[in-house]
This record gives sequence, C-alpha cells and structure tokens, in this order.
Amino acid sequence: MTTETRRLQKQSLPQLVVDELLADVERGQIRSGQTLPPESELATQFGVSRAVVREALKSLQARGLVEVVNGVGSVVRGMTSTPLAQYFTFAERLSEVSIQELLEVRRGLEVEAASLAASRAQSDEIEGLGRLVDSMAGSLREPAVFSDFDTAFHVAIARASRNPMLVLLVEAIRVPLRRSVEEGLTNWIRTGEVDTVRQIHADVFDSIRSRDPDRAAKAMDVHFAQAMQIIGQAGDARSARVARAD
Repeated sequence: MTTETRRLQKQSLPQLVVDELLADVERGQIRSGQTLPPESELATQFGVSRAVVREALKSLQARGLVEVVNGVGSVVRGMTSTPLAQYFTFAERLSEVSIQELLEVRRGLEVEAASLAASRAQSDEIEGLGRLVDSMAGSLREPAVFSDFDTAFHVAIARASRNPMLVLLVEAIRVPLRRSVEEGLTNWIRTGEVDTVRQIHADVFDSIRSRDPDRAAKAMDVHFAQAMQIIGQAGDARSARVARAD
C-alpha cells in the first residue's frame, strides 16, 4: 500500500509542474512567445528530475500550449483553435454531438460575428471579403475548393468582429463540418439551385460592406437556416445509401 501511494505521488509530479507553469502564465510571469527556461533550470526551480520536467513539457506541447523550436527551446504559444478543433472533431466522431448541433452553435456565434463585423471591419478586411465571395462564386461546382474559400470567408468575418474568442470558436467548429459543407454544396448542385449559395454569401457580404449590423445578422441567420436544411438533406441521403448497402 505504501509503495503504491509513493508511485502515484511520483506520477503526479509532471502534472504539478504543468499546473505551476500555467499558474505563472495566469500571473503574467510567462507570456505568449516567451521561451521557457532550459529543462535543467526548471528541474532545479521545481525540485524535480529533468525527466519529470520533460514529461510536463510534452503534456503542454500535446495541448497546444507550448511549441518546441529546434535551437531555441520550448516556446509558449498564443491562443490557438487546435485543441478546441480536436475536441469538437472527437465528439462528432464518437456521435456525442451531431452535425446539426454543431451547426446550431455555429449559427449563434456567426450571426453575432456578422453583426460585429458590420460595425468594426476595416476597409481592407471588407475588400478581402469581397475577393473571397468572388472566389466562392467561381468554385461553386468544385465542393472541395469551395469549402476552403467558404472557411476563409467565415473566419475572415470572425476576425473582422475584433473578438478573438469568436475567431477561435469559428475556426474550431468548422473542422468537423468540412465534409458536411462539401456534401451540402453537392446537394445544391444536384438540385440545380447552386446559384442560391452564391446569393446567400453575397447578401452577407453586402450587408457588412453597407455597415448594417442588423441586416448582417439577419443575412447570416438566413444563411444558416438554409445551410442546416441542405446539409441535413445531404446527411439523410448519406444514411439512406449506407442503409441500402447494408
């Protein structure tokens, strides 16, 4: 019993080091872009072995909080959507959250992002949105290419909102939805209504360019209502194909 207790305490040491380093970040003693002290120095500081420090740094790296740069060391990373994207993707693959549920979350986030962007976007950002709308219009019959431009368009709107949390969440939630976006566009093509996709995005862009927050929010809400319907239909079609195959 005593041996096991000591072993469990030893296993917890890397997590204790992680907790202390995160506490230093919260206190402002460690900042984004800063290089952490060498392993030997951290080991002395925390009174643990270098192996414990190495395990703690691996944990931070796996969580996307630290990046190991050759010749430099362990560098503290700024906010990134990667951990959230992994979480949402894993949840969707485990069927703990559905595509429609993810779209409902996106809808709330991006309606707000569009409204804020209409008030806060700078002229160069609006020009960039216009170019992305043109690129989407030119790739309507290439679902994979369109999906890339569509992602860039929605993330650009989030960035123009000047709210970094919206950017992180919009980036993260879109990752597990990529296939559904492509299938949705394929469904629009099959029904001969693909031009509706172009018009939807043009309306969102035009409302942001016009600096009309209410209209931007409404345009984005309409966009999601239609997207959820067509993606839902694509999902039903996929399920039907699987059922026939079985």
